[in-house]
Amino acid sequence: MAQTTASLHTPGQFDPDNLQVTFCNKTDSEMKLAYWLFNMMGMPALVKAGGMATILALRLGLPIKPLIRNTLYRHFCGGETVQEAQQVVQKLAAARVQTVLDYAAEAQDTEPGFDAVRDEVLRNIALAGDTRGFSCISVKLTGIGHNSIYEKLHLKQNLSPEEQKAFARTEARLDEICRAAAEADITVYIDAEESWLQNPVDELAEEMMRRYNKERAVVFNTLQMYRTDRVAYLKACLRRFENEPVILGIKIVRGAYLEKEQNRAEAQGYPCPVFTRKADSDKSFNEAIDICLDNLHRVELCAATHNEQSITYLTKRIRQDNISNHRDRIHFSQLYGMSDNLTYNLAAAGYNASKYLPYGDVATAVPYLIRRAEENTSIAGQMGRELVLLQKEMRRRKL
Repeated sequence: MAQTTASLHTPGQFDPDNLQVTFCNKTDSEMKLAYWLFNMMGMPALVKAGGMATILALRLGLPIKPLIRNTLYRHFCGGETVQEAQQVVQKLAAARVQTVLDYAAEAQDTEPGFDAVRDEVLRNIALAGDTRGFSCISVKLTGIGHNSIYEKLHLKQNLSPEEQKAFARTEARLDEICRAAAEADITVYIDAEESWLQNPVDELAEEMMRRYNKERAVVFNTLQMYRTDRVAYLKACLRRFENEPVILGIKIVRGAYLEKEQNRAEAQGYPCPVFTRKADSDKSFNEAIDICLDNLHRVELCAATHNEQSITYLTKRIRQDNISNHRDRIHFSQLYGMSDNLTYNLAAAGYNASKYLPYGDVATAVPYLIRRAEENTSIAGQMGRELVLLQKEMRRRKL
């Protein structure tokens, strides 16, 4: 892969405590909103109850959309349309932060619903190719295919003829997206799913990498490193592609379904597929970093994490190992609305940093937003860290 001039620059020191860089894009009113939100999200019981109440209110047709739009939605989403999201994309770009555009609507479990998601993603790829405003998109395979079919495939159960045709349509949708991305020079991050759906997602992601990752990583598969088997999967994946001219796209996250995974395993009486101790997830995540860096000649790595220790570890490895093409091979990413001290200071130091930017109609994106809020409350120390940084900056601004 050719190296760009920027990629040859040695990155600067990553300083997650530089508040002026952290909040360079935040107005005073945005600071106050963020402080209020993170105070609320520091109470998990309130988040859970509020989420249930919000869904009920929307079902009953109560006029709460403006309230959602001006609070949670404003802080964590780019807008209801891709045109609105473009304004946020430009704002991020001004701070040298890239965007991973994420269509957040929860798809209907129907063929027309899956086609609608595919069409929206294809329009975004075309827009990215035309404007060069952003270079990455996120795709959730449960948005373009039936959960029930993924689950049967995961269990190696035979599909009916109708299910086989439906799954072929799912693969065709994904292929259309990946082919369009390759032609437009866009990157596709395929999201991870629950453990009982993941095997066919892995297989589809690997097939797309085999088709399109010849000269660069067009397609990334996502590995949830809180799963006990993901280090083994990563090593096996590297072995499978050892003699193939393919650049593997590997995005590592800690994981998004901890409570759901533990509860299901207990209810159905099978071994829990996720670590029960955070220290084990941390070790697994950093081991994946090491494996990818050892194979960087045939891997592109995206470390999508809010964990400051893992990010610091990776930036130190880049500097110590003198990885000159780090901007081409190594990406960092955090959710929009969270951990700005990581994203903005990574970008300021010269690393390839991005925000996951969701957008979509308020009503259809609410389940997504609630899931994000519940995830955020479960990140150890996250709310306290966000609040401390906000308090310091608000004092500096005399708010």
